[in-house]
Amino acid sequence: MKRKNYKIIALLLVPALLFAVCAGVAAAFLGDVNRDGKVRSADARTALRAAARLETLTDEQIRYGDVNGNGRIDAGDARSILRMAANLDALKEIDEDGTTAPTDAPPAASEDKMTVVGKDGARLGEIDRRANCTAVDSGIFYSVFAPEEDRNTANAEYRFFNMKSKEDVYLGTLEDQGYEAFYTRTEYDGKIYTLAVVGNPMGDSDVPLVLLAFDPIAGTMETYTVSETGFPYASMAVSNGKLLIINHEMTEPKQDKIYAFDPAAKTVTEVLTFSSDKDSLRGVCSAKDGFFLLRLKLNKGGENELFLDLYDNDYNKVSEKSVNETLIGAAMGIPGIMNRQDALNELGMIVAGFTVEDDRYLIYENFGMTRLIIDLETDETVFAKNDIYSLSVGSGAPFFYRIDFDPENVEEPDITGIVSGKSVKLDFQPTDSHKLIIEVSHSAGGTWLIKTADIYSAQDGTFLLHLWTDD
Repeated sequence: MKRKNYKIIALLLVPALLFAVCAGVAAAFLGDVNRDGKVRSADARTALRAAARLETLTDEQIRYGDVNGNGRIDAGDARSILRMAANLDALKEIDEDGTTAPTDAPPAASEDKMTVVGKDGARLGEIDRRANCTAVDSGIFYSVFAPEEDRNTANAEYRFFNMKSKEDVYLGTLEDQGYEAFYTRTEYDGKIYTLAVVGNPMGDSDVPLVLLAFDPIAGTMETYTVSETGFPYASMAVSNGKLLIINHEMTEPKQDKIYAFDPAAKTVTEVLTFSSDKDSLRGVCSAKDGFFLLRLKLNKGGENELFLDLYDNDYNKVSEKSVNETLIGAAMGIPGIMNRQDALNELGMIVAGFTVEDDRYLIYENFGMTRLIIDLETDETVFAKNDIYSLSVGSGAPFFYRIDFDPENVEEPDITGIVSGKSVKLDFQPTDSHKLIIEVSHSAGGTWLIKTADIYSAQDGTFLLHLWTDD
């Protein structure tokens, strides 16, 4: 940011600085830049001068003033310090090793918010009640998308809750968003990526599919057009340093295309094309030396067939394996699927979640009622459930979790995944007041986010977001 912009920020903050309430403390607190044992408006003023390069701080002052945890002093830190000085935000104790913890917990979340707590139940902060959340390595990435009644589009706001600083950071707004494929959210090399269509996907006009790239520490959003003829239910995975994106092109004739986004060059390139009257792509995921495609072969007059195709990093097909009979056999054991035709109909559904763990275990969830884990080496069924289970989102190892509905009849939590070739259950116990598990998210770095509720009702219930990182 140029110096003249800092002067503008300074002018905007001066009236608040003059009227800020001083908060005296006895211990060491984050925000005490002047190191006088108190967090005051003078600390915010010092931080702002440092951000504008008008004052040089010592290493100790920077450590105490870096509220948002990005390694430097900026205007956001000055604003956070001012809020703490005015008793608008909770003070955070800072240890000699630089770690922080909130002091006396502020009041419970307001009506339009939901509370974020640690695994031990300690309050960390609050975010918008309407948030669509995903765990990332450093906190919570979320969007707020709330179209008015009878409208399919709205401006979508994207934000980041920093687990270290407890700051809720604005990242950007996508105007006129029609749908975000939130289940494709991917974290790679410090950035967070998601796919969305702009415009009404239910209308008569083409809508572009865009890739959104967020830097949670810098607080920025970038937008890249993937296709001018986008389809809402897209797929994405990281392979060989690139993001591979499947789009079902809304053209005539219909085609499925795979695009590669290069984060270094910031370019989108079409790499593979399939005729949709012969093959319909259902998902993409990384492999040890390339990537997998889940492909539905359309046999006119016969049964459609699912294939798992392996491609190398140069986009050449290495092998294909029919998984039809294995998946049909597994699906036949799911309550609600009565016969082979039911199973075939299920496997023709659009896929919500697909990956292959350890190049061996196929994990599958569709928009119907099928949730499966299959051992591709033995063709054995590891897990087969219906739609009372859902697949976790995020870039971490996928886990299926049971969604609970009745707080009076809640069983032990069931959160099951494959880790290092073994089926494991996550050890998590919700609070007595919020027993119902609603959503589970997991990052590659071991951050967990579990949303629980007191009653299963978006209108009447209250929510807790349990956020922690594995030791």
